[in-house]
Amino acid sequence: MKKVIVFIYSLVHFIVDLACAVLVKKIVTPNTENEILLFIAVVLYNFFAFAIQYPIGIIADKINKNGIIALLGCLLVALAYAFSKVALIACIIAGIGNAMYHIGSGIDVLNISDKKASLSGIYVSTGALGIFLGASPNMTIFNGYIMVVLLVISAIIIKVLYDKIKDKVINEEMTIPLINKTEKLIITCLMITVIIRSYMGFIIAFEWKNDFSLAIIATMAVIFGKMLGGIIGDKIGFLKISILSLLISSIGFIFAFDNWIIGCISILFFNMTMPITLTALANLFPNNKGMAFGMLTFALFLGSMPVFFGYGDYLFNKLGLFLITIGSMIVLYVGIDNYNKEMKKRYG
Repeated sequence: MKKVIVFIYSLVHFIVDLACAVLVKKIVTPNTENEILLFIAVVLYNFFAFAIQYPIGIIADKINKNGIIALLGCLLVALAYAFSKVALIACIIAGIGNAMYHIGSGIDVLNISDKKASLSGIYVSTGALGIFLGASPNMTIFNGYIMVVLLVISAIIIKVLYDKIKDKVINEEMTIPLINKTEKLIITCLMITVIIRSYMGFIIAFEWKNDFSLAIIATMAVIFGKMLGGIIGDKIGFLKISILSLLISSIGFIFAFDNWIIGCISILFFNMTMPITLTALANLFPNNKGMAFGMLTFALFLGSMPVFFGYGDYLFNKLGLFLITIGSMIVLYVGIDNYNKEMKKRYG
């Protein structure tokens, strides 16, 4: 049953992110002539899609109806298409729907993961492909009608799934966490790591990615990086994969501007920490997985802000990418090292 749950949620994750990207990039953007209005709408979309996952996650921890939250998210994204001519409303509704889907489905995946990162890595990976295809001008097959149909079908499938698993996949009883100093340090380190990863995801725009086929390969590197990060992390440990992946990617980024193969390898290794940060924080707060998920998506939002306000190019050079990746490695080392100590203290 675990495989079915992960497959369905991962597939719908792809559809939801695809639908949001199509709405924002291919419908709202070309139909909004006022650049200031468009800027505000896109920032609001990102705020509602990522930042509000934190409060939604806290609510989800309490009410324990993750599948219902996920399917309502699908329907809200579909509803956003009805307001596609009103940029602000469309982006806000789509953002809320995106947030609800991620929280609802994400908690269920974490609940069946047995404190391991493999399933989370598979689940989070598919969103990257949806965003890429939805935003790509080359992919003209996707339109509003197709997206609405797919979203409604997705909601129906999730309802069927929910009816089968609602008594088997449940949240642990929510508690109000009393966060000690070590946990605060771990949270800070993991959030900084995600902020950096988010920022890097926005600024990395190698010239060779202008080739559509190479851009697809780079996107697949993101996907397989997240998948492999969880799988290998479970095999060799979160600390080893974190250091190894970021060290390799930091060196690779020096040569990535001139060589697309090295660039894609660097992107793959850089994204391996995604399921590690998510799983570690969820394991730290097993009674508050939605809160943990939301903390990290709030960090994703924070990482995007410098780019939106014109500070995206300063570190996009060989030295900049190397230094920021090394910095991320050091911060994540501190976070995961203390996480390991905390887990050993709790469980022996």
